[in-house]
Amino acid sequence: MRVWIVGDNFGFPNGAGATARVHGFARALRAAGAELRIFCATPTELPGRPSLNPAAQGIHDGVAFEYVCGTSSLPVGLVERRWLRVRSARRLRAVAREASARGAAPDVVLATAQTLSGLALALATAHAAGARTVLDACELPSGFVRDGTRRALHRRLYARLARRTDGILCVSTLLDGHWAAHAPAPRLRVPILVDVASFAPLAPGAIEADRIVYAGNLAHAGELAALLEAFALAARSVPHAALLILGDDPGSGAIERLRAHATRLGVGDRVTLAGAVDRASAGRAIGSAAVVALPRPKTPWSEAGLSAKLAEYLATGRPVVVTAIGDIPLYLEHGDSAWVVPADDVAAFARGLAEALGDRARADAIGARGREVALRAFDTRVHGPRLVAFFESLT
Repeated sequence: MRVWIVGDNFGFPNGAGATARVHGFARALRAAGAELRIFCATPTELPGRPSLNPAAQGIHDGVAFEYVCGTSSLPVGLVERRWLRVRSARRLRAVAREASARGAAPDVVLATAQTLSGLALALATAHAAGARTVLDACELPSGFVRDGTRRALHRRLYARLARRTDGILCVSTLLDGHWAAHAPAPRLRVPILVDVASFAPLAPGAIEADRIVYAGNLAHAGELAALLEAFALAARSVPHAALLILGDDPGSGAIERLRAHATRLGVGDRVTLAGAVDRASAGRAIGSAAVVALPRPKTPWSEAGLSAKLAEYLATGRPVVVTAIGDIPLYLEHGDSAWVVPADDVAAFARGLAEALGDRARADAIGARGREVALRAFDTRVHGPRLVAFFESLT
């Protein structure tokens, strides 16, 4: 089984949730014996900022990857950006035809694309290679489009393209139902994925007492504001509590706004905004946290999605405080495998943080049971054979 992952909404090998999803697929498919190549259709690194992905191609964790536009750095000019899309399409068509000519064409092109152009590019690549196309549905389509009219139009057009795919992977119950109503392709439920073995729990002496960690995309402004407010409440009863936030939303001023908000709440000196870091650094920070936090708000997109970072949080064996949104309560039980609190309830989230910090033995036991959930429900070795079997059923 040969699989190509093609998408326009992720960086590689470092990035946020979409990148974690790609890493999960890569680990799962390779563990099941599949051959894999990864193609990023658009640059991800902004000019004037430190680059997490300086190489336009290479090998990471045994998998070949390539920014098919020829660069990982995003140009300043709009015309140059549009030209890179043309270069990506030409390069992917050439790679597909060359692979077909030497008998190495993919069996499946897995589309990890949330835009019309990204999904169209994956479909065109599969057509050129004579492969099947499988869509990864990990969030509601058009969630990035703010205008309501444009969002509705984008969603209709995206669904029209999705009907041309041969299969759909759905990360949640809601998305399974959504695509059952909008596309005839066979579906497979594939939740968040993580290679649990790569997040081995640290020794007790390596845990940072009273430190809460959050890692993610700072574009989730409501999520981060709620986290700061909950932390400010919890800090009243935990004098030495500190909060480390990893991630960025480049060009938005998110870090500056969050720093100002923390100062207004009186906890500016206890909150560290570290910016974007590579996956290895993020993994070490999460693994050494006293508590990891995920205050997902109640929105249509949170209900439909399932945060990739939750799987990584659980895999470390550290205790997790998370909101009861979407499918999360299907996997985690409050007080047993995590602190699962009502969504949009800052006071309840603060109580969860304070309880987790206040009782280390209980928190460690809950974290260990959370890791068992990750092994049972999210581990790549569980889902690799399911993915390969599904792909084989389509070819």
